[in-house]
Amino acid sequence: MDFRIAVKHIWNKLRLYLSFLLFVFYLVIGILFLFTDTWINFLPEGRDIIGSVLISYSVLRLFIAYSRYKKKHSHIKTLSQKKKKQLTEKSQNVKTEAN
Repeated sequence: MDFRIAVKHIWNKLRLYLSFLLFVFYLVIGILFLFTDTWINFLPEGRDIIGSVLISYSVLRLFIAYSRYKKKHSHIKTLSQKKKKQLTEKSQNVKTEAN
């Protein structure tokens, strides 16, 4: 038996959007660390390092999420083309058998 999960286009987009939300979250937190005095009492030193790490992590996360999206999108596209090709071949075979 084949227990593979079929990748759907809508789930692929939803995953990209959720990754985009996390990108925005890390970006905002990084900007808060870098350019505001929000957590100055909690963390007086090293806020610039933490902020730059958070911003760079958010950019890396967005890049990885987008590359995964493009890879899965092309995979979904090739699978749908294969299915269409199989359906047209089956319909042609049925037509030739009927004649």
